[in-house]
Amino acid sequence: MKLRHLIPFAAIGAVGGAGFWVYSFLSAKDRQIEEQRRVIGELGQKLDRSWSSDIVADLRVDGVEAGTMKLTFIQYQPGTEKPVFRKDFTLPGEEVYVDALVVSFERPLVEAADGLRGKSLLLFRRAFGDKQQPVDGVALTAASAADEVPALYAVDPKPSDFEKQIWADFWQLANDPTKAKERGVRVAQGEAPHVKAAPGQVYKLTLRASAGLEMTPRIPAAALPEKK
Repeated sequence: MKLRHLIPFAAIGAVGGAGFWVYSFLSAKDRQIEEQRRVIGELGQKLDRSWSSDIVADLRVDGVEAGTMKLTFIQYQPGTEKPVFRKDFTLPGEEVYVDALVVSFERPLVEAADGLRGKSLLLFRRAFGDKQQPVDGVALTAASAADEVPALYAVDPKPSDFEKQIWADFWQLANDPTKAKERGVRVAQGEAPHVKAAPGQVYKLTLRASAGLEMTPRIPAAALPEKK
């Protein structure tokens, strides 16, 4: 074959080789981008699970006068806003505390949505005012002392042995780091968020999947009744 015939073939070969290189490069780059998207997506899901929260109750301030607070506590069925427990009561003072026991699990368990350990567990105990001792507060449960896991707070309709044991061993888990680590428990403690009660305000109580109990207003301050 003459030289003049070889040149076009050489050119075609060069173009083909370049095309294959570009294709391979782009394919590799696309695969890298897809992998990055997958990793970012998984991280996003983990963060969403870690920072997710459920509204577990509302506390409504029906009135504040003469050093007393008229309040209504409404608890919801887990994962819903269906009321399962309601109590009206009066407390002394201007600041209200909501006392609860909270168990939070290690973050990797929460990020992996690991069954019962995929979110925090909670038991409400009582509400009390700043002008009284906590022990003199109002009970926020309809459960009897014989209940292994009060029905209102059970994660499953039929509580598992694991859930029963968590509450049975609560104070041991709070004081024994080794035992807590064996159960995947990051922290077991009592929590009592509190606010200065504003008449007409509704405070939502939310439980974070990897943290604890929070108490924040549902109604903007601008929408509250004007002070006289």
